[in-house]
Amino acid sequence: MNLRAPVASQAPCSLSVALLTLGLALGGCATAPPKTPLVPEVASPAVSSPEACADAAGCREALRDSPRDTLSECEVQRRVELARGACALDVAEGCTELGRWEARGLAKENGPDLVAAAGLFQRACTLGDGEGCALKALMTLRGQGVERDAVAARAALEDACDRFPGSACGLAVQGLAEEALRNGVEPEWEWMALFAQRGCDAGDGLSCRILGEAFYSGRGVAQDADKAAGLYARACEANDGEACARQGMLLRAEGPWAEPRAEQLLSRGCDLGSPEACRLTVLETLDSQGRQKNATDRRALFRHACDRGAALGCLALYDELRNEPPAVRPVFELPGLLKRACLLGAGQACEFLDEVTQAARPRCASGSASACGVLGVLFLSPPLRQGESTEGERLLHAACEGGDLASCKGLSELGGAPADLTCRSR
Repeated sequence: MNLRAPVASQAPCSLSVALLTLGLALGGCATAPPKTPLVPEVASPAVSSPEACADAAGCREALRDSPRDTLSECEVQRRVELARGACALDVAEGCTELGRWEARGLAKENGPDLVAAAGLFQRACTLGDGEGCALKALMTLRGQGVERDAVAARAALEDACDRFPGSACGLAVQGLAEEALRNGVEPEWEWMALFAQRGCDAGDGLSCRILGEAFYSGRGVAQDADKAAGLYARACEANDGEACARQGMLLRAEGPWAEPRAEQLLSRGCDLGSPEACRLTVLETLDSQGRQKNATDRRALFRHACDRGAALGCLALYDELRNEPPAVRPVFELPGLLKRACLLGAGQACEFLDEVTQAARPRCASGSASACGVLGVLFLSPPLRQGESTEGERLLHAACEGGDLASCKGLSELGGAPADLTCRSR
């Protein structure tokens, strides 16, 4: 069973698509989207982890030190467990963090729980976390998990910025801009710039980035590219990854002399969880044809970018690994990378996966062990759609019993390899 789809470029149908598996060969570029949206299936973090915090101070320190924005399954599970333990100890930031995971559908197996998320944000706000106050107000503004009340939400956003400028003003500006767009009116740019200035003065990276964007575009303030660059720098220093990406791109435009510093900024932005910074870092590595990195470093960079939400990182790592002998490559790695890329918006990965699924399904129904093995591997490769694990294991067992040795190898790997694969970048 050898799933191959070489990544030649970022254009939707420019990939040369080929699948070579026992008894199954496909080619071409499909046009239909995947029939079921990809939603990560997350194991319940019921088992205690050695990384769980024991007291409130330890929880706060652990929350600061562990990666917040990631697509790596084991990192997500660790982060969810950490946030749950912190919230149980009345650490406000932990309740906010757990609310974010609930809203994204990664805290429990049954998907997003917006009611739980809203409740957690409210609890965080009561415990004194400004970000929790702003996020609860945003949910009220959108009618997510609570009844929509635009008037109350706007007042709550302004109050959150007044009380907690260092963490809530940027979110307040985003919410007010969103409400203006919803109503089809021009946002109050000048007033919003004042809010962003207040948050930036209090050290909020998001607010500094928003204010930088205002100066760069001339919305609500006089256009000033130099001020924009300075604000992006402040935001980057305050750990806003997207601001690091913007600062890096501005530096690149100044010429080759600025390239080393620009690369440093993009790398920092990627480490801070900016998918755009990660994408640009991967693109630079691909454009240089890896001249500055050996294969091990290059693959680590691609995996890190994929874990932080850059589809190009997943595709680049796929392209690096696809020519390895199947005997030494984990069964679930390549399809897992394609599923991640699809989840992150790479249309060509979605098309290829759908083509493989549609071709393998009738052959599996007709008794082809290798086709059932292909489906089983696709289902079991993380991230999983809800409920895929049971069907995937059933198909893989049937394929193995039918004589498909690759499926038997896949079953032998289910004990722990997938989690290891997604945590190598740590």
